[in-house]
Amino acid sequence: MLGGLAFFFFGLDSARQGLQLAAGERLRMLLGKMTKNRFFALIFGALITIVLQSSTATTVILVSFAEAQLITLTQAFGVILGADIGTTFVVILLTFKKITHYALLVIALGIALEKLSKVPMVKYVGAIILGFGMIFFGMGLMTSAATPLRESEAAITIFQFLAKNPFWNIIFATIFSGLIHSSAATIGLAIALSYSGVLTFETSIPIVLGANIGTCVTAGLSCFGMGIRGRQVALAHVMVKLMGVAIVFPFLDQFAALIDRIDHVITNQSILPALAASGKIALTHITFNAFLAILFMPLAGPFVWMIQKLIPYRDIGEKRFKPKYIDEAALETPALAFAQAKSETMRIAQIARMMFKLSLKIFHTNVDHQGIVESIENDDDRIDVLEKAIRFYIAKISQKSLTENQSQTQMSLLSIGDEIEAIGDIVSKDIVALSFKKRKKMVRFSEEGWAELEKLFSLISENFDLTMAMMVHPDEDIFRKIQRHERYMDDIERDLRHSHLMRLNEMRAESHETSTIHLELISQLRLVNARLAKIARAAAALK
Repeated sequence: MLGGLAFFFFGLDSARQGLQLAAGERLRMLLGKMTKNRFFALIFGALITIVLQSSTATTVILVSFAEAQLITLTQAFGVILGADIGTTFVVILLTFKKITHYALLVIALGIALEKLSKVPMVKYVGAIILGFGMIFFGMGLMTSAATPLRESEAAITIFQFLAKNPFWNIIFATIFSGLIHSSAATIGLAIALSYSGVLTFETSIPIVLGANIGTCVTAGLSCFGMGIRGRQVALAHVMVKLMGVAIVFPFLDQFAALIDRIDHVITNQSILPALAASGKIALTHITFNAFLAILFMPLAGPFVWMIQKLIPYRDIGEKRFKPKYIDEAALETPALAFAQAKSETMRIAQIARMMFKLSLKIFHTNVDHQGIVESIENDDDRIDVLEKAIRFYIAKISQKSLTENQSQTQMSLLSIGDEIEAIGDIVSKDIVALSFKKRKKMVRFSEEGWAELEKLFSLISENFDLTMAMMVHPDEDIFRKIQRHERYMDDIERDLRHSHLMRLNEMRAESHETSTIHLELISQLRLVNARLAKIARAAAALK
């Protein structure tokens, strides 16, 4: 029984990885297209759960996305309901008992495709087939192991107790699903027991209800340490399941009769035979989650309002600065993990952009120089914190199976992070040091010299904006424009140095007094622009 369960889990993991690799960046694109339309969110939740093979994984990711304010609670609510429907996909497959007879053949086919083919998509399909073969093989083992239980007095006593005490049946299934982090495995075990004649359909209904509650445990635990939004999503998931079970539990007999009625309608309206106990267990799971969607979708507004009242927003003061978007839970899904790493990288790029803007102000005379410098240094510390967090996070992603595009994305994000950190150091150390030097000497730039420096700042600021646009959406036209600006920058730097030399030849006192600072500042600004060009080249490889 334990060995069959182990194969079942291994198969789920293999199928999940294969589906994720096959889906590739489409998974991230789906996230980007999610809107406030709750019905679209419902469909999205079902699709992504079919790919992830786990509503728990979907909900954990939603918790982190809500915490990062990438989605609203209303959007997340629709996805949660869809995710619960998506979990029925594997359960439906498990009801075809004859598939288990061909499990080893399916495994052999999967291994052949994965190991012998050099075409990436064929290898991914092989991993998917191998995973489902393992799932079916595990089901076969659990079914065989459960058969002798019909002769066991202890087992008969236990199942009689569960049949007479549906409440404890739900508690047992909830704990078991919470421990193994999978409602599909719990329901799969119930189906295996039904195949062996050990478990009746009526006794399995509380198991299905308990499995649906247990799948919330991981998402509930993931919200500890999260902010208000993350806890709201986790609570919404738990509340939907608890309220659904609370509604159904007093009417278990009527619910069983409803499933029999649906079975009867399906049988009469098609050529399909009447469902066995295993088929009714799957139908129970489908009906329960469809019932939740039908019940709560129209009530999304009031339900979200209730959750926000239970966990209200409040001003909790300034917190320790830390990453906002990256989340460990997404590491199991590389496409989503890279999307989060990219969002965090955009965050440090925005911080660096603000630092660069402030660096122009510190050369003015009538400003709070010390206050601006402290702000720049604090921002540089923030960049260091985030860049380090992103680097270690991306390193963890590398432990997973990656597509060729994802491997390129990994290297590009690492390169971009390095370059942004270098820009932060140039601004916080070298440019700030020049401002202190200017203030210490109590000198002023000439009007012409300052106008030229402002123009150079403006040009590099434009390149900063173009580079960030390139990071958000890699575009060939934007990239060519950045490259063109980079080539022109050599001419601009030469012209600025020549203009400064002409002012020195005219014996202008201001130019003489600030000559070293002026030329060194041009050099540092040129370095910033060179780093931006490198970021743009790395961003061009992002997909």
